[in-house]
Amino acid sequence: MSLAGPRLDRPSAIGDEGRARAASLWLASLIVVAIVGVVGFEIGEPSLLPTLGPIVGLAVAGVGLLERDGFVSLVVAHALLMTFGTAFALIVLAAPFVARAGIAASGCALALAGIGAAWADIGGDGLGTAAAGSVISYASMLCSLVVLGFLTAVVYFGWAVLTSITGFSTPVASVTGFLLIVAGTAGVVRLSMRWLPIRQVTPRDRRPAIERRLTAARRRLLYTAVGSIGVLIGFGALGLAGVDTTVTSVPVLAWLLSSLSSPLLVWPLVAVGAASLLAGAVAVLLRRLTRDDAAQTTRRTAVAVVGVGLSLPLLFGLALIIAGTGVAIGPILLGLGLVVALGLGPIAFLLVVGGGAVGVGLGLLPARATGPAVAATGLVVAAIGVGRANPLVVFACIAGAILVWDSATFGLGLTAELGHLPDTRRLELFHGTVAVAVAIGAVVIVTGLEVLRAGFFAGGGTAGGAVVVALGALLLLFPVRG
Repeated sequence: MSLAGPRLDRPSAIGDEGRARAASLWLASLIVVAIVGVVGFEIGEPSLLPTLGPIVGLAVAGVGLLERDGFVSLVVAHALLMTFGTAFALIVLAAPFVARAGIAASGCALALAGIGAAWADIGGDGLGTAAAGSVISYASMLCSLVVLGFLTAVVYFGWAVLTSITGFSTPVASVTGFLLIVAGTAGVVRLSMRWLPIRQVTPRDRRPAIERRLTAARRRLLYTAVGSIGVLIGFGALGLAGVDTTVTSVPVLAWLLSSLSSPLLVWPLVAVGAASLLAGAVAVLLRRLTRDDAAQTTRRTAVAVVGVGLSLPLLFGLALIIAGTGVAIGPILLGLGLVVALGLGPIAFLLVVGGGAVGVGLGLLPARATGPAVAATGLVVAAIGVGRANPLVVFACIAGAILVWDSATFGLGLTAELGHLPDTRRLELFHGTVAVAVAIGAVVIVTGLEVLRAGFFAGGGTAGGAVVVALGALLLLFPVRG
């Protein structure tokens, strides 16, 4: 029973029609997890596996959920892509620039992502969908940021204007502010009446009467706005003529005019205008979102929800940077972290996932075995990151890469020939046992040769190392079956 969000064990959540058989994938997964754990200890980061595991797993789940059509599933998918997916991409791209151990961490992240993609049956099409989804979510977030920034500025200046109006004490200034609010409220309500579907939700037999009432109401609102502006111009002329002093000399009249700027009169008018504008904007947005068919509407609405939700922390980060300038370094660092993660993370995710989709399209990555190929590549990158610090770990990474590729592609072949119904566990376990035995033997032999080369044939230099690597590669190719 899931606690929150869509269940990932449903067939519609993660596809299994073209996925490798489970026993082969479990063997490949155990190899990847074991090697990532060993590499983490080797580079001095024992928490590498528990740190990368949830990030990569949730990023892969986001890509897999893009195949579903439910609104909740799509919202969760885009949210995972824009958070954990971007964190995964930043690790892959930025870690190699931090230190040499970062190359190993990047390779481990790729290996975990590849084996996760193999379980989720994510190929080139899935990567392309994820890349397109990240672009739309990123654009939605930026647009929402601009809109929220504009609304924040409008609210700020509106609040400043309203507080100054309610603070007026002279009669002419009080009347001027009140007439401005009346004119603005009348104009906003009249505009929102054009946006709201009042006539459409009215029963058909009552629509003519409602139409007449709406026409009369719009006419009166127009007269109110124009009349308020006219009276405002007249009061301005009287103020320039010095009538303010004459009005002030009449205490009752001065008190009545000054009371027009009272919060008891101003704030209800402002509330009516703000509620009308908000209702009209929501009606326009819903009309735009529901213009196309249901599937496109659901996806578009999900993207909009995620974009608006993520624009809030991005706007908060920008506000922290602006407010903390010259005051404190802590808020500035927090704001920079939010801005970098949400501003550059989606671009990094697009580069990583889009690069994988392009690689599949160009034939650099196999379409049916994209996940195993990425996992094997990640283990090779991890071997490069470990370097010559520990030859045994390097050879284990290379052997693991070949084992993962061999086991996963063997399971894919069984799926293509037999499907998922026949019980092939014994065949898969036999093949895996032989492949693991050959790989362990090859690693032991090559490690022994490396010890001999370093101890007795140290003068061989690079040539000796190349001979050892070539021999190890030949030994490791024995378990591979076409």
